[in-house]
Amino acid sequence: MSARRFRLRSASPRAGLEAPALASLVDLLTLLLVVLLRTWSSEAPLDLPEPALLPVSRAEDPTGPGVIVDIGQRGLYVDGRRAGSVAFHLQSEDAVVHEVGEALSARGGERVLLRADEGTPWPLISKVLLSAQQAGYREIELVAVSAASL
Repeated sequence: MSARRFRLRSASPRAGLEAPALASLVDLLTLLLVVLLRTWSSEAPLDLPEPALLPVSRAEDPTGPGVIVDIGQRGLYVDGRRAGSVAFHLQSEDAVVHEVGEALSARGGERVLLRADEGTPWPLISKVLLSAQQAGYREIELVAVSAASL
């Protein structure tokens, strides 16, 4: 009689979670893991103020070896030669400035110095930066200068 008292009640092979219930639980946990991995980021979201302001340059002579791209109020210049219109490329839906990219590709090199004043709209600067990257330049420097020097 004492042997019966210590006998486990769940000695049957069907004890515990059944296979369909366990599969549903695994599916649910997998979905939860996917959602958490897709929404988790170690970096804070980037919120730019509207309008984005460029920093003030404190360098006396920021030029050095490489190609100089100027974004002035009247146009885009690559090493002093006009490469496009500011007004046209601000309204353009293109992500790059093809004229600047072609001029940079023709000059070759690895370094671009992009000069712009604080009033230059950021969408135009990003188009010129992408044009320089697509032209194969690895070192791209952005320099904020006064509008009078451009």
